[in-house]
Amino acid sequence: MIKIVVGGATGRLGSLVCALIQQQQDMRLVGAVVSDGSASEGCEVAPGVRAVGASHLPEALENADVYVDLTSPSAAEANLPMCKREGLNFVIGTTGISPASLESFRSTLRENGGSAVLASNFSVGVNVFFKTCEQLAHALPGYDVEIVEVHHNRKKDAPSGTAREAADIIAKVSGIDEMICGRDGVVGERGKEIGIHSVRAGDVVGEHTVIFAGRKERLELTHRAHSREAFAEGCILAIRWVAGRGDGEIHNMREVLGL
Repeated sequence: MIKIVVGGATGRLGSLVCALIQQQQDMRLVGAVVSDGSASEGCEVAPGVRAVGASHLPEALENADVYVDLTSPSAAEANLPMCKREGLNFVIGTTGISPASLESFRSTLRENGGSAVLASNFSVGVNVFFKTCEQLAHALPGYDVEIVEVHHNRKKDAPSGTAREAADIIAKVSGIDEMICGRDGVVGERGKEIGIHSVRAGDVVGEHTVIFAGRKERLELTHRAHSREAFAEGCILAIRWVAGRGDGEIHNMREVLGL
């Protein structure tokens, strides 16, 4: 039985993950963590499991096998240093964590013999999308690359973590090291860059399009998420994959999916 604590347990994705954990025969939700002072503190997330503030995270993790962090960058950077129990494994779906914080986390992970899956997006389809972006970048050298992402009007960060990861994957293949987030004014001719554009409207769960444009043709690759359940189901796969791994490394969803 995999015992799991979820941080950000009452958020959009966190609540879905908590619900799915309860449906798995090989998993049990043993803890739920929210921000200190949140209105959700004390709420019952699952039978016998009430949400606690982040300051109680170390106690919540005492009997856990996997900690799932679905919070915010600032919350994750505060939470992860508290997760020092030996053998604890992680699934982290929070994007925007600073490189310094990730390096410190990596050192702690190795010291304590844990493993982690770090993902900007848990969706199976999105990770196939990432792999396809890599292949297209190899196949279409010299093509201009633009990324357009569309999300609901309550999303706080821009560009999305998924758009940034797609850009990073393409940049590594193409050697392009400049990314332009939106354009305004007289910007002149397009240089050797990847353009990223963010749209916020309505209740769109998530849509990402990568455009590869040449002189006589263009190719567009699009992923559309119809439901957040796609992300939650991928998170469950990551939990099952990382539980008990203990290799001291940070992995990604493409490894989980064998891509």
